[in-house]
Amino acid sequence: MKKILSLVISTTVMLMAVSGCTKKEKPILMSGSATLGPLMKQMAESFSQSANRELLVTEIGSLKGLSLLISGKNDIADSSVKMPSGLAWEAQKKGIVTKEILIGYDIIIPIVHPSNPIGNLYLGRMADMYTGLIKDWKEEGGKPGPILVVDRNDDSGTRLIMSEQFFESQKVVEGSVKKNCDSEVISFITQHPGAIGYISKSSLAPGVKVININARSATIENVETKIYPLYRELYLYVNDKSYTGTVKSFIEFVLSKKGQDMMQQKGFIPVARLNKADR
Repeated sequence: MKKILSLVISTTVMLMAVSGCTKKEKPILMSGSATLGPLMKQMAESFSQSANRELLVTEIGSLKGLSLLISGKNDIADSSVKMPSGLAWEAQKKGIVTKEILIGYDIIIPIVHPSNPIGNLYLGRMADMYTGLIKDWKEEGGKPGPILVVDRNDDSGTRLIMSEQFFESQKVVEGSVKKNCDSEVISFITQHPGAIGYISKSSLAPGVKVININARSATIENVETKIYPLYRELYLYVNDKSYTGTVKSFIEFVLSKKGQDMMQQKGFIPVARLNKADR
């Protein structure tokens, strides 16, 4: 009996030792878009509950997230802009094949202080504000006073797409204010009546006024019919060699009905909706 008891105890100790030495899988690292960050954190939490693996999300800007992916320092980059050709070339030089996954769409809205009487801007006029050709609100029929341009930092995918596709210029007027994320843009504009900025519609909060573009409001229906111009694609990027296991399962979750419903609830447009409209 003593031998049996001794054997049981020894076996238990060995199992405990083996269990204690078992290495926990490293968390999956995702970094990139400040716009997508809150949604990705919510999705990661929901996914991790069933996948039994931690997924850590950091908001550092789309371009920085893509750079970290190319340097092998993260597993997934979430981006509010298509990978620029310069980064794609850098990946190619390193022999890295990146996989691009379209996950949805985002509407961008211009915002001003609630006291600003302007209700509409034509896109070309907004571009002139950002490049310094229009400097005073009186030129748009507003109250006389200097226009204070609020821009995003250089790692922002939102800034890149606005400057390249909509403003058609990388040069922003000297003296512009740069902010790291939409919430900082909103906070600044609530305190500065002469300011103008742009944010994701998903980030809209009280204290600012949305203005139309080209006499069109920022609705999903106006994006579907392409009469509201300020929208962009949202992506996840991975190293193609890593597109397997839990990384692949997470991306499949993002594209699943549950994931796409979460995207819509956060104010984004599910990928299937605009794809259907294009057909």
